[in-house]
Amino acid sequence: MLATVEGSPAAVAAHDKEQWLSLFADGAVVNDPVGSSPHRGDEQLSRFYDTFIAPNTIVFHQEHDDVVSGSTVVRDVTLEIRMSDDVVLHVPTHLRYEMTSPDRIAGLYAHWELPTMVMQLLKKGVHALPVSARLSGSMVRNQGLAGAFGFGRGFLRAGENQKRTAIAFLAAPTAQLPAKDGTGASLTPADLSGWRAGKCLAAGRFVTVSLQRDDDHGVAMFEFAKRDLVAVTLYVER
Repeated sequence: MLATVEGSPAAVAAHDKEQWLSLFADGAVVNDPVGSSPHRGDEQLSRFYDTFIAPNTIVFHQEHDDVVSGSTVVRDVTLEIRMSDDVVLHVPTHLRYEMTSPDRIAGLYAHWELPTMVMQLLKKGVHALPVSARLSGSMVRNQGLAGAFGFGRGFLRAGENQKRTAIAFLAAPTAQLPAKDGTGASLTPADLSGWRAGKCLAAGRFVTVSLQRDDDHGVAMFEFAKRDLVAVTLYVER
């Protein structure tokens, strides 16, 4: 599975669209960022590539070893997105790959904060104008107005209150809230204790947190229904 997952950034770096598309199963989903409208199937994934990958140079800076948990691979990275010589963005990200087989990706879910990325872009001042115009035009041309509005749904997400709730749960986990690992196995409060929280991101209805405990690394995913925490998943090698 890791070879397939690692093939995605390799194809992105090489600007090899056909190779990138070949990594995905029929009907696969790309939700990037989580919270925006997902892209599904070959045609939509092709349009996604043309809009967001083809015009840019994207480097994946890996911060920790990848985590394989059941049929899921989670990567803890920072994306370096070069949109022009004057506009380079650094986007903290958790990438979640749901695999349908060791050599095919069923779903790619990119947890990163769209408002934070846009603020980075705006801080580039006049240099941001041409790349913003190019992105907007490409989005409408490749995906139509519905696709552009669908991308904008990424602004609707969990916020600082939900982040604080997630961090508080890690500090004092309780058995009253169901928690599981990436295989679906139930976890006890002891499994969730002792982790040190790092990078914390809100995307869609999820908060994801980088975790460290001794030499172990993991990523916790917290799912919210409005303000209420309803599920916790811990991705860590077990």
